[in-house]
Amino acid sequence: MRPHVFDRIVGADMSPKKRTESTFAYLNRSARPGSTECRALIEKWLSRLPAVEHAHFCSRFRCGNDVEFNSAIQELTIHELLCVQGCKLHFHPEIPGTTKQPDFKIREPGRSEFLLEACTSAEISSGPNGGPRANRIRDFLQDLNLGEYLLGIDELTEGSRDLSQKLLARHIETGIKGAVGGYVADSISIPLLTTADGWRIRLTAFRKAKYGPRRHTVMQEVWGRTWKGPSYPLRDSLRKKAGRYGRHFAMPYVIAANSFDVMLTNTHFGETLFGILPQATGMGHCHDTGLWGTASAPNHRRVSAVLFTSNLWPATLLVHQVYACLYLNPWAAQPYDGVLTKLPTFRFEEGELREHPGVTLPKLLKLRRRCSTLWE
Repeated sequence: MRPHVFDRIVGADMSPKKRTESTFAYLNRSARPGSTECRALIEKWLSRLPAVEHAHFCSRFRCGNDVEFNSAIQELTIHELLCVQGCKLHFHPEIPGTTKQPDFKIREPGRSEFLLEACTSAEISSGPNGGPRANRIRDFLQDLNLGEYLLGIDELTEGSRDLSQKLLARHIETGIKGAVGGYVADSISIPLLTTADGWRIRLTAFRKAKYGPRRHTVMQEVWGRTWKGPSYPLRDSLRKKAGRYGRHFAMPYVIAANSFDVMLTNTHFGETLFGILPQATGMGHCHDTGLWGTASAPNHRRVSAVLFTSNLWPATLLVHQVYACLYLNPWAAQPYDGVLTKLPTFRFEEGELREHPGVTLPKLLKLRRRCSTLWE
């Protein structure tokens, strides 16, 4: 019998994930219903892998590195998706003329074959600022017991040294006591805390009774950085993958690119591949030609298609909130037209990018929609 990747959960640990805690460590100890659902999905999909790959994926999940964990989730999802569509997958096939090996060689039900390589980008253009020191403060605030109150983070700028947790606790308690005057207010704006080494922390205390027992100490955090527009975080990864195997294979080649930047849209995906199209700028030419170039000067013709996913994660799959779409290269040396086109698919037709509606990724995976309250 194959070992499970997660240990048997003992006890009733319902505490939320800490910012300084790895994803595996959290899922491996959490008794929350949402965590149970995520573990069950991962174990179920792992059970369908060949024995050697099962052991390899287990070690990747357990290594404590979130980038590796997320990459393993992406590849496991791809494996499950293609298996459900009736495909046969071969891991790390050998390619004549090179020692490099892509992630998968896939044979579809109609006997056609293609290669697939996966990559994940952890670059995010917007969201909370800060590194390990800020995350330690977030964990402290999450565990802080304020009796009648919950905290919201309005501003958190990291200093150059660790902040005294005792100092922060006294500041919060003083702010609450100075404002309530013997009664329980619905909300209290706690004065800004600043330090000489750069810390800036602004908090709001909310009356716990208004939000119910499911809420935790930290209710929310206002994003500390604003959206600056896409820097095409996936483009560099795509370029590396695009030329990785040269011209040593005569079959379609698909790259699966996952981003954890929830602000990315189809516009950003399209511009990553095709650049800023003339109709988007009102100009008759295009300065940025993207990964694939133009009809008169195509680039990376060996890449037949790119499968984009955004915020791919067991929880988002289970609540049907993950997005996936396929972009086809109109100038591909080996065009792709296989089972992945069941997803929403973008084709460059008559000088413009057109979307062909498809089936969502969770539905193709035949996942029953779970209630989002499991993750509260």
